[in-house]
Amino acid sequence: MLRKNVSISDAHLRLLDPLLKKHRGNLSATMREIIDFTGFITENMGSLELAKDLLTEKSHAKEQTLHRIYGVTIPLTMFQWLLADRKNSLPPLNHATQLFTSQNELNIYDVDSLGKIINDELSFLNWPVKVAITNEDCHVAFQLTGMDQIINKFTAILISLYLANGQKPHKISKLLSYPASIYIQVIEAASHEDAMQSIFENFSDNRDSVPIVSDMMQIKV
Repeated sequence: MLRKNVSISDAHLRLLDPLLKKHRGNLSATMREIIDFTGFITENMGSLELAKDLLTEKSHAKEQTLHRIYGVTIPLTMFQWLLADRKNSLPPLNHATQLFTSQNELNIYDVDSLGKIINDELSFLNWPVKVAITNEDCHVAFQLTGMDQIINKFTAILISLYLANGQKPHKISKLLSYPASIYIQVIEAASHEDAMQSIFENFSDNRDSVPIVSDMMQIKV
């Protein structure tokens, strides 16, 4: 085994911090992973310089696209619905499940975790809307802010569907719409049907037709 003395500045140690935590402070294991990764990049890309150039080019192209007025992305199934199946004013439930479902069961009253899940997904899609969540005496409130009223409303519908079809369904108790924001307050519902009814009452153009929740995919919140 070859042993070498290596001098590392504080700045480089800070860059290594995530890997050091992964390896529980073992600098030797950290260096081995870096060497393995460097070998992988060199073998597949030719050189580190070429890999840097390609990543920089892709990042620049993505940034240019995302900063255009129409630079947003949507899931494939949602895109198909927008193109071909706009019979109802409300999107299918699976659009909410694929956007906001957490791997672990989530407590809706943990507003910090819920806000992070929602805002991270919206940021990834580059939708121009932000969500702030508060909890006062078991009344959870969502403030959706964005300059596009249609996107604000669509996001509010998806979040409401997500909350209505969790293990503990929540219904809309209050909704206020402003030019650049939407305020929604939710409370625990008696059933999934009760929660879905509140969504149709607030958002649907066809309020007499409420889908049967038992026929829809449910998610855990």
